Amino acid sequence: MPHRNLLIALSLGSALAAVPAFAQTSTTPEDGTIVVEGQLQHNQAMSGTKSSAPIAETPQSISVISAADIAGLGLQNLNQALRFVAGVTPEQRGSSAEVYDQFKLRGFDAPQFLDGLKLQGGAGYLSPQVDVSRLDRIEVLKGPASVLYGQSGPGGLVALSSKMPLDKDLYGAVSGTYGTYDLYRVDADIGGRAGSDVLWRLNGSANGASTQQRFGKRERQTVSGAVTLGAGSSTSLTLLGAYSHDPANGTYSVFPASGTFIANPNGQLSTKWDGGEPDNFFSREQAALTYIFRHDFGGGWSLRSSGRYQYVGSKLGIVYPGGTLTASDPTQQTYDRYSYSTREQLNAWTFDNQLHGTVVTGPLTHDLLFGADRQVSHANEVYAFGGATKINAFNPVYGTMRVPLTPETVPGYTPGTISPAVVQQVNLRQQGVYAQDQISLGGLRVLLSGRQDWARVDGTNAGTRIVDSSNKFTWRAGALYTTSFGVAPYASYSTSFEPQTAQLLSPTGVVSTAKPSTGEQIEAGVKYSVPGTPILLTAAWFRIDQSNLVTAIPNSNFSVQTGKVRSKGIEVEATAPLPYGFNAKLAFSRQKVRTIEDENPANIGKGILGVGRGGVSGNLEWAPKTGALQGLAIGGAVRHVSEVYAGTYFDGVTRNTPSVTLADALIRYDLAKFAPKLNGLTLAVNATNVFDKKYISTCYLDYGWCWYGNRRTVQATIGYRF
Repeated sequence: MPHRNLLIALSLGSALAAVPAFAQTSTTPEDGTIVVEGQLQHNQAMSGTKSSAPIAETPQSISVISAADIAGLGLQNLNQALRFVAGVTPEQRGSSAEVYDQFKLRGFDAPQFLDGLKLQGGAGYLSPQVDVSRLDRIEVLKGPASVLYGQSGPGGLVALSSKMPLDKDLYGAVSGTYGTYDLYRVDADIGGRAGSDVLWRLNGSANGASTQQRFGKRERQTVSGAVTLGAGSSTSLTLLGAYSHDPANGTYSVFPASGTFIANPNGQLSTKWDGGEPDNFFSREQAALTYIFRHDFGGGWSLRSSGRYQYVGSKLGIVYPGGTLTASDPTQQTYDRYSYSTREQLNAWTFDNQLHGTVVTGPLTHDLLFGADRQVSHANEVYAFGGATKINAFNPVYGTMRVPLTPETVPGYTPGTISPAVVQQVNLRQQGVYAQDQISLGGLRVLLSGRQDWARVDGTNAGTRIVDSSNKFTWRAGALYTTSFGVAPYASYSTSFEPQTAQLLSPTGVVSTAKPSTGEQIEAGVKYSVPGTPILLTAAWFRIDQSNLVTAIPNSNFSVQTGKVRSKGIEVEATAPLPYGFNAKLAFSRQKVRTIEDENPANIGKGILGVGRGGVSGNLEWAPKTGALQGLAIGGAVRHVSEVYAGTYFDGVTRNTPSVTLADALIRYDLAKFAPKLNGLTLAVNATNVFDKKYISTCYLDYGWCWYGNRRTVQATIGYRF
């Protein structure tokens, strides 16, 4: 979008990013400012039990990020939001992969669920991404959750909730944001009532930016709408539709380790350096249609049925640097490069049906849940890897080759030849049945859950058909005791089961499908909810064992599968509104993730690439409720990420990337406090990495790759709500 249009959008005055998103209810605090809250309170969650339950009474760790948190911190994607969650190693590829939300949760990849239904992935490099403008809240459920969700990793999952129609006659918000790297956002959200029992809502966003690397650019236009029929009655149906067009997905590239993390005699590469070509491209298109049907039978029993059709398609063509210096160049300036192109499509259907009710047997109250779900996905990909011209990183010359527009035009490793495009298809089916009983007796809460899954993977890769069927019973048991003074100790055990579509390549060239990943976790902790306040403090110790971990092989579409990985650690989180208008949040984690069994004895005792030792973050905001500064909010955050396991470099030395501490800041002002006629207008400025620290986020030294973290960014927002 041209700068002129952006300035016009800003002058019109719109900024949802500075205004908490509209939600189910709103309250007016002492200062008279309208604070719009989510459909659930911040100390409640749906993901842990598939029913609204206090976090303080759920025997499992859960973190919540609300739409107000996203807005107040000026967050642009899920990766940024997870910076403030204990146990997460966010931004796996730093500033170089905004096309994906890549992070580790308690040391493992974590799937995403939207409105209780899994977001399916493709066969290769295809992955959906939900724009934050669509979200009402984010819940991070830690530890195995297969007992309720089926496909889920041992580290946990991320549950996203869409903005739903609200019980209001008319409401809306519009926003504009501009910032570093020509970042822009224009967001709009409007809804209301179209009859006595019909509610509707429509929201959309046009956003984009240049990226930290020279040739990167991202651009997105997204729109989503929802309508609820039968609102306020015993039977309702909500239909949601969403479409997203990403003509440019930013940079998906790497930096060579030599010249970034590993010393190079020629100096260090700039964070702006791009080892690809100006014409690199990555585009994506997404569409989905969802239904949510609810019926209240009375007597404490209800039915919820939901389903979604999901489509994702993408095209990619890139030239990228390898991690190796050219052997023939003694100056250590020239790097090998490679090329890759793919086109992918995914069609997926996901359904979940739940029967929920309450039964009393003597002194025991049973909150019962019975469910059945099914997931079907058909993914296909045409891809090819090839060679490319070399590049002098310290005096780069671009345009020495054309970026492959299709897989069929990827150059082969031998000059003058064409690498044949490979067709891969993956069809996945999974169905499961589950049951859960939440038992209450005085202050005691006992949670018992069980599930049986049946899964089948049927696919082809380069003409080889691969079929694998599996089934698994997963379960969870937990107990928590609530005391009158707010302390609630708990302990739980849970297991996970995750069918995997990754294609394995043996040393002899045999292709096979990865075995399902299985995991188990023991967690013990304590939760403290200060009586009469929303203050919540949680602390947990956990140990997770995962079998059949999959690791991608660079420069290919294949993976390898290791033996067993163990993750142990502690986490502490606190959310505390304080006197005099202060609000504080704290997240601390310390973990140790190691390979404990492997076919290669040399891997035993080593860490997992991209997994950190933990970190700590603290957020503090001051918004006085009285006096001359009423309407002003000033705040900041400190984020410390401990060292991250980087693997073994070509010199045989195993390394960790160093820890880093970053600072963020924000200021926000409600203009209605300055002039009542400006009611609804808000101004905000957000800055991240205020001191512009240059740092390495992660490295995969086994392959000679590293990534820089995000440098300082500043964005200004002006918004209006009604």
